[in-house]
Amino acid sequence: MPRFLILLAGITCVTAGCATAPQSQRDVMYDNYTLNTPRPAPVYPTYPPHRYVPPVNRRQFQETWYPQFGRISDRWKTIVLHHSATDRGSAKLFDKNHRDRGWDELGYHFVIGNGSDTPDGAIEVGPRWQNQKHGAHCKTPDNFYNDHGIGICLVGDFTRQSPTQRQMEALYKLTGFLSQACKIPASRVVTHKLINKKTQCPGDRFPVAAVRRYIAAIQTKNSSPIAATSLNH
Repeated sequence: MPRFLILLAGITCVTAGCATAPQSQRDVMYDNYTLNTPRPAPVYPTYPPHRYVPPVNRRQFQETWYPQFGRISDRWKTIVLHHSATDRGSAKLFDKNHRDRGWDELGYHFVIGNGSDTPDGAIEVGPRWQNQKHGAHCKTPDNFYNDHGIGICLVGDFTRQSPTQRQMEALYKLTGFLSQACKIPASRVVTHKLINKKTQCPGDRFPVAAVRRYIAAIQTKNSSPIAATSLNH
């Protein structure tokens, strides 16, 4: 076949739509809490960890993230991440909702706003954290994750959209602080769904792997805890 006919046939094939682009490869995330079963990972916005490494400085956080009496209990062994599954909310609104359900107060220790009822990325400290009290956010038969888990709720529904960048910046700073103050490794940062398979919380669009990578990076960078005196109840 003459060369110009071969070229013409190729052009015709492309314009007819018979040329297809290769499918993009999706990352596979392995999770210690699902027996290392591979599963496709959604594509999340990029949040460079090095931009948000909080300074190891007790004085900076003493008025906000240290409890009202100045010491952090040694009961905390894990961090449990949640979403509110709502478009808007705040610690005050969730507290009312939880009380209406018969709970004594807000079940989470911290709430991170999305700009609806509190500023985007605002960290609200709940009374359970101020009093170093057990949570009411992740029930299990032995109640381990309520008794020993720090509950953090981000306002939003992450089955439909990702957290805002400011929410992630705030979460990085808060979990970075808590992981150092309570000696919680990245492997013990979990989501509600990883503990209770019946819930979707905090949704497939929540980047738990990115949070773990961030905490691991902090723990590598800062080999010593924030303050030894803050770790005893």
